[in-house]
Amino acid sequence: MAEPTYEPRLWHLIATALVALFGAMVLWMILNPRVADDYRHYYIERSWSCFPRIVTHYYPLGEPVSFVDGRPGYKRDSIRWCGFMPKKADGIKSFGDYGILKLKFDIPDEPLLFTFASWANTNSSKPAYDVDIVVNGTTLGKVTYKDAKRVNGSFIIPADIAKAADDGMVEIRWVVPRIAPPGTNSEPVTLQVRLEAMRLVPLSKAPPPGTTPIGEPAPRRESPRWNDRGGAPVPASIIPKLD
Repeated sequence: MAEPTYEPRLWHLIATALVALFGAMVLWMILNPRVADDYRHYYIERSWSCFPRIVTHYYPLGEPVSFVDGRPGYKRDSIRWCGFMPKKADGIKSFGDYGILKLKFDIPDEPLLFTFASWANTNSSKPAYDVDIVVNGTTLGKVTYKDAKRVNGSFIIPADIAKAADDGMVEIRWVVPRIAPPGTNSEPVTLQVRLEAMRLVPLSKAPPPGTTPIGEPAPRRESPRWNDRGGAPVPASIIPKLD
């Protein structure tokens, strides 16, 4: 007795070929995903330590930005782009290898004065940690956190660096060091910077040192909290009152 044989019909072969073609397409898409760059950097390549937010980036040039409730300054959450947690009572805190603010405004043809008030999750019993301040891909300098006291940063951003970004915005990045081996979740343990306030102002319009802080009547005695906190010297009117 002859054994039965299977003779596929033409539509069987076509269906099998389509299934194989579909599988090959899916495999190619897995190996070569077509996704946005920020998605690729964060989820696939793991070259970014934070996922960017969709924000307007609007910043009124010259205005102080307050990240602490109850203090004077611009308060819309429009420049916190990547690597900073939402605002709380004590400011915005970085996470991962860096925190980034991204600001959109009419960039003038002159240098900008960039100032900020910040803290870090460290103390005097630990080594001093340096944080790089990077603007549009160029490192302006370092801020050193050696204890839990406030550090006031002050940097000049040259006009060519302010205008260097292709998207016409100013990206300010705090690049923080890793301070311990990865934990059980394999995430790096990094220094955490907390920002309380920041300001960008054209250098020609920067208030002179020693002028009255924002929201305070003149004259005003300097607070010991400012004088004893250390850090780079900052014109008093640049940062909102912190007392």
